[in-house]
Amino acid sequence: MCHVPARPDPDPGATTPTVTVRGEAVLRAEPDEALLWITLTALRDDPGQALADVSRRSDALVELFDELGVAKADRSTTGVTVYEEFDHTPDGRRSLGHRAAASIAVRLTNPELIGQLIANATTELQARINGPRWQIAAQNPVRLQAAREASADGQRKAQAFADGVGAKLGRLIRLSEPDAAGQHMIRRGGLRPLAAQAAESMPIEPGEHEVSAAIDLTFALDLT
Repeated sequence: MCHVPARPDPDPGATTPTVTVRGEAVLRAEPDEALLWITLTALRDDPGQALADVSRRSDALVELFDELGVAKADRSTTGVTVYEEFDHTPDGRRSLGHRAAASIAVRLTNPELIGQLIANATTELQARINGPRWQIAAQNPVRLQAAREASADGQRKAQAFADGVGAKLGRLIRLSEPDAAGQHMIRRGGLRPLAAQAAESMPIEPGEHEVSAAIDLTFALDLT
């Protein structure tokens, strides 16, 4: 959060009329990267067998990453679980076996690579896919442009309010970014495993996504 402290008024005993506004801006830009979650699961009578199945397919998934040129720095294991799964029946709980699951998060920038990875992971490894979740990088210039436009929007609003009461817009007293400002809403989708078939690349369209910025500004008003 940015904050510009207020300067003391020339006459501390006088109350300075002020106007406080919120400037906002929303821009659209192509995302810089996408996050993809890949989950491998297996249900077996024995927990060790379930984990061994997931481990074997996890090794194959690592080989797939290498084949597609996914850097090791862009993939990370986000969780491994093994638990007994039950079915609830009128006669009580019935064990279905033990389920093992392993999830890996992957960061990608090439839409074609995303589509190929989705196709291969689902058809060859029966993986569950969640994503892509598109992101606009923090260092993307569009974020600074949104901040500039939000500030300009706030100043225009303040000027309009001042004009409405016949006042002159004075100096800037306070500039504060709301806690929730600039948060970029990103879309995320999911796919279930596909039936075994030839792995044709899944079409992926990144499109454009919104980058928003907001700023609270307080100006002095001159009513003379």
